[in-house]
Amino acid sequence: MMGENQCVFCVRSKLEERIIYENEKYYVVATLGQIKLGYTLLIPKRHVLCFGAMTKLEIEEATAMISCLDRYTAEEFHCSPIIFENGIVGQTIKHAYLHFVPASLQLTERVKIDFPGKEMDIVPSLDWVRLMYSDRQTPYLFWNDCNRKSVICWNPPAPLYYFRKIIAEMLGVPERADWRAMDSGVDRRLWSETVIRLKKYF
Repeated sequence: MMGENQCVFCVRSKLEERIIYENEKYYVVATLGQIKLGYTLLIPKRHVLCFGAMTKLEIEEATAMISCLDRYTAEEFHCSPIIFENGIVGQTIKHAYLHFVPASLQLTERVKIDFPGKEMDIVPSLDWVRLMYSDRQTPYLFWNDCNRKSVICWNPPAPLYYFRKIIAEMLGVPERADWRAMDSGVDRRLWSETVIRLKKYF
């Protein structure tokens, strides 16, 4: 029986209309709050707070999914996605999930300006996030820029929707930054099209 405070990402029916693909371990879902057409989430089915807290095998499986999403997004939307995670920083849903936004943007300089003095590391893979998090147990932001360089910022005081806000601002759609306040009709049209356009690849 589902409790009142059950995590929405742990209830398939809450995602069902927006599911593009699923396997034993993951969902690929068109997000609510489509800042840009093609915006998807990679959500582990196991309830875990961040990708840093996942197992090596789970990360390996996620990496395979990331490669597929990267390739399919680039083919369909002619742009490799920006990938980011709020690693227990500014999360509205306390569950791990990676964001994929088809956009050629550089986020690193903006993060440095917004959180001066915060420690940052360039990481060669998502598995490094897991290894570093296992040592530190510290909240983080993780992202890649359009140059495909992946970066992690440790324990920044990021507000809710931080990456959504700066990406929406860079794309010229600041009214879409808060997914809860976004026009629901526009959003439904966009996430429905995202599902249709990506589902054919899986």
